[in-house]
Amino acid sequence: MRRTPTQHALRGVAWTGTRWVVVGDVGSILSSRDARRWAIAGAGPPVGLRAVAARGGVVSAGGAGGVVLASVNGGSWVAGDSGTTEDLWGGTTWRGQIVFSGQEATVVRSSDGLHWVAVATHPLSTGNPTSPRPFLWQLAARGRLLVAVGDFGAILRSSADGSLRAVASPTDEILRGVVASPKRFVAVGSSGVILYSSDGRTWRTARSPTTVDLRGVAYTGTRFVAVGDQSTVISSSDGRRWRVATTAMPCALLSVAHGAGRFVAVGGSGQLLISKDGRRWLPQPRPTTEDLYTVAHGPHGFVAAGALGTVLTSTDGRHWRRRPVPTRLNLHTAFWTGDEYLVGGDRGRLLASRDTRRWRLVRFPGFHSIRAFARAGSTLIAAGAGTIARRDHTGRWSLVAYGLGRFQTGVAAGRGRFVIVGHNGETLLSIDNGRTWQPTHSGVDVDFDTVIWTGTSFLATGEGIAATSTDGITWHAIGLPVRRSIRSLTTTSNTTVGVGDGDTIIRSLPGHAFVSVGGLAIARR
Repeated sequence: MRRTPTQHALRGVAWTGTRWVVVGDVGSILSSRDARRWAIAGAGPPVGLRAVAARGGVVSAGGAGGVVLASVNGGSWVAGDSGTTEDLWGGTTWRGQIVFSGQEATVVRSSDGLHWVAVATHPLSTGNPTSPRPFLWQLAARGRLLVAVGDFGAILRSSADGSLRAVASPTDEILRGVVASPKRFVAVGSSGVILYSSDGRTWRTARSPTTVDLRGVAYTGTRFVAVGDQSTVISSSDGRRWRVATTAMPCALLSVAHGAGRFVAVGGSGQLLISKDGRRWLPQPRPTTEDLYTVAHGPHGFVAAGALGTVLTSTDGRHWRRRPVPTRLNLHTAFWTGDEYLVGGDRGRLLASRDTRRWRLVRFPGFHSIRAFARAGSTLIAAGAGTIARRDHTGRWSLVAYGLGRFQTGVAAGRGRFVIVGHNGETLLSIDNGRTWQPTHSGVDVDFDTVIWTGTSFLATGEGIAATSTDGITWHAIGLPVRRSIRSLTTTSNTTVGVGDGDTIIRSLPGHAFVSVGGLAIARR
């Protein structure tokens, strides 16, 4: 691992022929000639830069709101005109031009990185009235052939007239990465999906060795390498047969809940721990080998959920039973609303049960993953990737447009308001029951993973950081005893417990700071 002179998340990389250029959040641009020593290479506007590609000595970057920048040396940058205000995310070179893709099936091309023209795209409808055209996350080119992939399994292929037209896709998972080798294209996406094609027209599904979301794929010249959540890296020599190279999932604790007089923590490969005080933890027999992403408690006991539609229930946290549910998608969050249990997952899949035994699908307007719920009075808020949704007293869900194009990871309710946290230290506040949202300044520029209301303040944690706020507006950083990501928090009247990567468990008592417990992690305030 190489250190870089920025703390911001880095999202895209390109080789110019003489140097590497990397772009990322808050207008971050870095360059290196040897991929070992990195320097800040100018700065763009303070928006997320995602797309980057180079041709003939020109390198261009694109990002939020259609921002585009160009440079002839990767050191000084000039703003261009993309002709769009849609977010740009994917980038490649095709037929001697730089091509970017993004929101609403947008594709633009340029020969100089400054002046851009639109490429006509003809995707299949998503079926969602809020966003009928899919987000195209990435592009890949081979010769005169260009392929774009995106939401709902969207695959577009260049046609003779230069436009991109939809082809049949064997999946409706979100496809976030695609790459071309001399013999085939490979695309990867949510729930570990992998597709391959020799011509970009006919696609087949490869057997994947993982269920985590895959975020990108590259070709080294001899192997395909795909990367994803929980530090997962998989590889293949032919794009069809894959193996895991590394993953942090088996030693990640991803969720924690309290009920029935004990704490319960769950994680990778069905890992399960229980504790009466949050200090001494006992491993339990694993009720499944699937990754468990969430656990919650209600009057009928615990509900845990995870990969491939796994839902488990327990009255005591020790003895678990698998329940049949009408989905095979990954499920990321569970919640007791006061009336029923909800479980949310990929592609806006929402399940409900009043007794933990019988589960039904609930119609939900979002189409990305649901990551968290919170309730205040009769209002329920769901937050996730590109998603903020609100359920009022009528029981109907509606999308809030502000959530589109952002990655929300947690939501909490307290003091008559809702707070949402997300990537890049994002914090949002609503004081009108989730109808409208305004950004606040957390003072943090790395990803938050979760937020809770402790009874006196909001507490958010993420990649080795934590921040607290009594009003959701003014935030203060607090110290953690570990540098690993804290993925989940729960609180009782006298103890707050968090769990995270590397089997980390942290614990605090009122008036004390977080400390780590017994090789895992805890708090002393």
